[in-house]
Amino acid sequence: MEESSLRDLERIVGEARKWRLKLLVIGGYAVRAYTSGYRATKDIDCVISKEETGGLVALLKKLGYVVKETEFGLTGKRKINHQYIDLHISVGEIYDVSTGERYPVNKETFNNAELLEISGHHKETKTKVKAHVISLEELLILKLMTRKRDKDIVDIVALLIDKGNKIRTDNFVKIAQRVNLSRHIRDSLLFLIGQIRTHDARKIWFSITGKILMRKTENELTRKLRNLEEKLH
Repeated sequence: MEESSLRDLERIVGEARKWRLKLLVIGGYAVRAYTSGYRATKDIDCVISKEETGGLVALLKKLGYVVKETEFGLTGKRKINHQYIDLHISVGEIYDVSTGERYPVNKETFNNAELLEISGHHKETKTKVKAHVISLEELLILKLMTRKRDKDIVDIVALLIDKGNKIRTDNFVKIAQRVNLSRHIRDSLLFLIGQIRTHDARKIWFSITGKILMRKTENELTRKLRNLEEKLH
């Protein structure tokens, strides 16, 4: 199913480019773009501006998706071999249903996007997609917005392991302040530090990735999380 999902992402991204729609990848595929890949995903999560919603709806219907408008944006489904590919499109802002927090998207978000390659988790997945992905700092904030779901903890750890030294701390703080999420993000950072100290993060990491989180890595993660938390204080 991952192969089919990536092929659909490739089609959507390609058509959006032709239609001159600014579509950014967020969620699990965005994490895969920045990291070497620690977990599989098949859902396609993106964000688009309110002004371009109509064009995207028409594009998705052309590609065979059943599209619905919700209070949080757009959802889409397409059936392939008795399974469904699910789309979640945030419009103008990104709403986290687990916490009720909202992340407003502006021109800066689209301007700071990175053109990256997204590949699959499984060896048999061959499709690779070039797409515009939300910036590293904004992606990390989006993951810290959630109610500490296991997959989000894994994604945060993955981003810090693979890209921790690339995070522009000042930019991270500025964005958190701009969207009024500084306190919420600080609480999430402190929660994660606690999860590492009690080794709960290690258990979650192993259960999803099958890999061992070494003590040295845990210490480095704690240092990076503490640094971000202190900058937000």
